[in-house]
Amino acid sequence: MMSSTFFLLMLGVITLIYGPKAVQYQMRITKRWKVYWRLVNRSKAALRDGDEQLSQQLRNLSKGHLTKVLQMQRHRRLVAAFSMLLVGGLYGAMSAMGLIAL
Repeated sequence: MMSSTFFLLMLGVITLIYGPKAVQYQMRITKRWKVYWRLVNRSKAALRDGDEQLSQQLRNLSKGHLTKVLQMQRHRRLVAAFSMLLVGGLYGAMSAMGLIAL
């Protein structure tokens, strides 16, 4: 009983730690997308105004942001999968101990 209580406690603590981090990470991704689209729109506006050099610089910046955002989204999927695994483990441990009635 003692080891299962300890296991349940550790799963709960890990879930409490990683849950908010996943939300914060998603907010960072959203901010990066906003910056990316802002750069794309400014690049299009510069091209309309005839400033091809500025447009090219902004396009290069936006490509860097797009690469970073896609990398962050892949990492977020891993974090989300890990969080779901933790929540499933926590639920399974609690139901095995009889704390949750199915």
